[in-house]
Amino acid sequence: MAEYSIEFNQNIKPFICDDCGEESLTVWGWVGRDGSAHSVYYAGLMTGHEDVSVRLTISIGGWGEPDNLLVRRWAFVEVRPTADSCEMMVRDPEESLYHVEALLGIAMSRTEVLESSLRDEFFAVADYIVFNDPAVKSYLVGAEVSTVGRKGIVPTG
Repeated sequence: MAEYSIEFNQNIKPFICDDCGEESLTVWGWVGRDGSAHSVYYAGLMTGHEDVSVRLTISIGGWGEPDNLLVRRWAFVEVRPTADSCEMMVRDPEESLYHVEALLGIAMSRTEVLESSLRDEFFAVADYIVFNDPAVKSYLVGAEVSTVGRKGIVPTG
């Protein structure tokens, strides 16, 4: 069984949602696997929306190695809380705020992820983020967004 670890970028950055025009927050970080660099993620905490959701852009593979953009794959996963846990749904990459970031590697469509050998790994990394990033976890349980491990929210302007 894989052993994961997590590191956070120190900032929480506000952004304006393209759909509703309300301010929400982004956090990001890195997930290691078995002591090596493995994944980068951006988590959109949709604080400006009535319905709670986290929109994860997750890039897997080739991190910690030079010139490995071609082995990196990324997916867009939406996480919503349920009464006792959460549910996850893979969405199409064009919906991600980060769909133009070449550094993430090759985008995978919903169908590609669900048919891929990476499917279980994307869900495992997403699950690890949900339960180990204090900002993501606190938001999904309905609490104030935690700044533990980070400097705080970067002022806009």
